[in-house]
Amino acid sequence: MNKLVRPVLALAVAALVTGSASAATLPPLASGTLKERFAILSQRHTNECLLTPAGLDKFALNGRLQGSCCGPMKYADYVRQINGLKAYADNTEIPPDPYDVPVSLAKHLLALDKKLTLDSRQQEVYDKATKLAEEHGPCCCRCWRWFAFRGQAKEFIRAGRYTSAQIAKIWDLEDGCGSGSMMMK
Repeated sequence: MNKLVRPVLALAVAALVTGSASAATLPPLASGTLKERFAILSQRHTNECLLTPAGLDKFALNGRLQGSCCGPMKYADYVRQINGLKAYADNTEIPPDPYDVPVSLAKHLLALDKKLTLDSRQQEVYDKATKLAEEHGPCCCRCWRWFAFRGQAKEFIRAGRYTSAQIAKIWDLEDGCGSGSMMMK
């Protein structure tokens, strides 16, 4: 097993056994194979269904939102999402792993949502993206993801970086609800 992965796995197992893992103590899972990362992230639950933007205040800025919020993760979906997100690796406002999101990125995107407004033409681009997305918006519910990824989309639209279809695709790849009826097929 990769020497970098052993400490992460040990921490993950200890946290699962003791139930003491908090978003402040969870390490990023940038190393390790997809299967190893999936094994850890599929057991994490710092990302909760209906976690509000204000609810992120309980997390350290260097913390992580790990795991799915609504349903169990499926490995095939996870691999598809990770591989799809690689196309956006140069964009720091798109998390490379939808099940391991830095709290600092979530808060940055939430700040964009509060700060940015769209003109009527830009709002049409956003509205079209919501119709094209699997969840009919940035997420299945009005949780932190909805508002954070709405802020992300506002930034992309205002900068002319992505079309409605591209934003919808990004949202589908960023889906952190887990697999099943709420998750992209």
